[in-house]
Amino acid sequence: MSERVNPIVMPQADRTRQSKGEALEGREVDGLALDEVRRLLGDVSQHPDLLIEHLHKMQDQFGYLSAAHLTALAQEMRLAHTRVFEVASFYHHFDVVKEGETAPPALTVRVCDGLACQMAGGGEMLARLPRLLGNDVRVVASQCIGRCEHAPAVAVGQNPVAPAHVETVTEAVAAGAMRQSPQSMCDYIDYAAYRAAGGYRLLHECTSGTRDAETVIRVLEESGLRGLGGAGLPAGRMWRNVRAEPGPRLIEVQM
Repeated sequence: MSERVNPIVMPQADRTRQSKGEALEGREVDGLALDEVRRLLGDVSQHPDLLIEHLHKMQDQFGYLSAAHLTALAQEMRLAHTRVFEVASFYHHFDVVKEGETAPPALTVRVCDGLACQMAGGGEMLARLPRLLGNDVRVVASQCIGRCEHAPAVAVGQNPVAPAHVETVTEAVAAGAMRQSPQSMCDYIDYAAYRAAGGYRLLHECTSGTRDAETVIRVLEESGLRGLGGAGLPAGRMWRNVRAEPGPRLIEVQM
């Protein structure tokens, strides 16, 4: 008696790792770009949550995000090319260079054009710096870079210049000071020293069960702390109301 045997089809060795829904939409992956991305990422995790971190690595390494590198990254992370491109093009500090476009100069000076920086002279700096720095330096208006207390906020590469004047910016460019050194920052302690001094103690107490939710809510209630939304409701009351609801529970509090 003969039996019909259904052959087991083994996956091809070069089968792409993307699922059908995550295909690269017909884009051909450049071999050189793929090798460069693999060397850059090394053995670190390629979980989708780390996409923006890997984009930062590529921006720092190559000075911009080329279409070839974005396609290679999509393949390595098993993500759709559209997802990678959408994230890269959303943040203004990433320089996305599409096929046929010219890569930006090696150095970019970003001048914040937010209201505080405009009032502090940012517009004048934007007008003067391109002529003073020449064609080898790109000067661009930037959205908020989180340094309003030093308005007008200016970053030479990855080095925030403060106080920022035309003279201090041109000096930083001439010196090639494109990265901020730890010595130029405010006094700081590292992670280990922070933990040793009691950092994250409250978080550990909450996650370990040493301190319960009721205790935390009661402290908020007694503090009189209020949210900064339109209603200005007491934070403790909001937390208690949300906790009384069936899970899952989410709350956003503006302090």
